[in-house]
Amino acid sequence: MRRLPPLNALQVFEVVARHRSFTCAAEHLCLTQGAVSRQILSLEDYYKFPLFIRGKKGLTLTTEGEMLLPVVKEGLARIEETSARLTRQRTDLAMKVPTCIMRWMLPRIMRFQGEHPDLLVQITATWQHDVDFQAEPFDAAIIYGSSPGADVHAVPLFDEQITPVCAPELLNSKPLAQFDDLSQFTLLHPTRDHRDWRQWLDQVGATQVDANMGPSFETLDLATNAAMQGFGIAIGDRTLVDDDLVAKRLVMPFDTVIETGARYYFVYPECVAHQPKVKLFSEWMARNHQP
Repeated sequence: MRRLPPLNALQVFEVVARHRSFTCAAEHLCLTQGAVSRQILSLEDYYKFPLFIRGKKGLTLTTEGEMLLPVVKEGLARIEETSARLTRQRTDLAMKVPTCIMRWMLPRIMRFQGEHPDLLVQITATWQHDVDFQAEPFDAAIIYGSSPGADVHAVPLFDEQITPVCAPELLNSKPLAQFDDLSQFTLLHPTRDHRDWRQWLDQVGATQVDANMGPSFETLDLATNAAMQGFGIAIGDRTLVDDDLVAKRLVMPFDTVIETGARYYFVYPECVAHQPKVKLFSEWMARNHQP
């Protein structure tokens, strides 16, 4: 039987080579520097030659190390890719969902589970609005953007329509009769670039309101929650805040709703399109996605 090099040491070697530092590699791998050094020594002992030159300015790869590195990187990448594909063959449905759409999505998932109890849906909530099916172990995802992207099957869910929202009590303190009155309130931003507020204000012609002012949040959900607590006026998606509007937790101070050109999609890659679990859920979503 052919004796392979220590595989765990190869992974450590790739990390050390990437960072050119035992210390940084140890932090990345959550190991001690001594443990990293021992892994590299075991690999050098296997090959009977050094892989790194240890100098005052850090580590550099030897000629043999330079030859080994691309092979190790390619091998680890292929193992990772194949492992991700294999995990998609499990019986449950693994789905990535942005946190901002979770409150909209959760009732639909629970209704699906009630109708199809044999297919379990596993949800991973994330602040990200995209997915990389080549690198991430998901069968499907909810994404947001102007298009679903290439090489995926997509079910359009709903268009983004933005409008200001706030707690009902906030309007008792100051008048908000016209768009420029927003300058008297704190604007709550769901993105750091303030693009949503800027787009809405530009379209309605509110020239006296500075879209650069006000705190920024990582997600739409956080900005909306801050608005519910009376900290200011958020720019929200009309569909995603509908339940809060109905329950009077939020109100729309203006009737003006702006379409941004972005949309939410349910997507899945071609490699799982034939799987019964994906077909079942995607067909169900196509019938039940209406807001």
